[in-house]
Amino acid sequence: MDDTYLEFFVKSFTYLNMWPEKNTFCTTFQQYYVSVIITITTFPILADLITQFREEYISFTSVNENFVALSALYAVTYVSVCFINRKHKIRALIADLALFEKFSSKSIIAETDKSVKFYTKLFIVYGIVGNLCYGLLPILGYKKCHETKSDHMIKYGIPCGLVVRFLFPFKFDYSPLAELVALYEIIICILGTSVVVIITTLICAILLHITVQLKCLKQIILDLSQVSDMEVLEKKMKFCVKYHTAILDYGIRTDLAFNEMMLLHITWTGFIISVLGFEITTTDDYVEAFRFFMHLLGWLGMLFLVCYYGQKILEESLAIADVTYSFLWYQKSVIVQKYVLLILLRSQKALTLRACGVKVMSLATFLGVLYSAYSYFTLLLKLKP
Repeated sequence: MDDTYLEFFVKSFTYLNMWPEKNTFCTTFQQYYVSVIITITTFPILADLITQFREEYISFTSVNENFVALSALYAVTYVSVCFINRKHKIRALIADLALFEKFSSKSIIAETDKSVKFYTKLFIVYGIVGNLCYGLLPILGYKKCHETKSDHMIKYGIPCGLVVRFLFPFKFDYSPLAELVALYEIIICILGTSVVVIITTLICAILLHITVQLKCLKQIILDLSQVSDMEVLEKKMKFCVKYHTAILDYGIRTDLAFNEMMLLHITWTGFIISVLGFEITTTDDYVEAFRFFMHLLGWLGMLFLVCYYGQKILEESLAIADVTYSFLWYQKSVIVQKYVLLILLRSQKALTLRACGVKVMSLATFLGVLYSAYSYFTLLLKLKP
């Protein structure tokens, strides 16, 4: 099946092997390779975290760094697994964008798709560049790390200059093994970030398409006030009802396809942001602070994008009722009034993107997550020895 719209996402997921062209026994397992690699990567980080609690002196900063890394990697695994499990619904959503050509201009959909493609590439470039900086910045602090190397790192042969500390059953603080591990960590960072960024921008892209369609419908209803021929008006109102129904159906399907992934944002994201904020404010290393600040911006950016476009479809779907009611329906025929009533009834419940039916992704939710993150942040400050 050739997808006219959002083709960039289809190609991206195909390259990541998360969108196989044919579903066979082999591809069923192959599409989980990102999740498997990310999960395997968590084991040496988890081993380092556990062994630290067995030491006489525990580095609170190192423990937090491990928590940040584990949280981010588990988040990538969760999102990628959710995506694969809902892959067929998402594939149908992308294909069905073409159905809106019956209601709005094809150029409008194409222009929206073009904007989405540009901003998606921009975010991916930011993610890759940011991860390269995130992975290479520890090298700048190599000398300081080497001079103040902890007994834990010396005991287990953990080298300086890593994105996050790994612990293996053997020592690897010598060349070229240390460089290979550092390179592996950078690749994992880029891979994980690419998956999360592409999935997040896909969600925002579909929400943006829905928003544009709602605006087109709103403009059509506004233009109805200039139609004087009652027969033409009845046909146009019938068209608006069908158009509205198509948008509502598409919006509900979008919610069902992505609601599991949104659970991550209202739960885990707040914790990650709080730990990153704690690391930034407590470290005396400006390089490390900048590194964690870039990580923090990435999580905040993704959360804000989803909440922003969730807010937009909520507002635009409710605006349909206001526009329809302001139309001089009481001066029209009974048939037109019935069509108006149908649109008004269906507009009472706003289109939303929910997190497993728990919370609506909106700007209010964004502020709520920030409030939760601040609560965790203050708790960490109290726990710091």
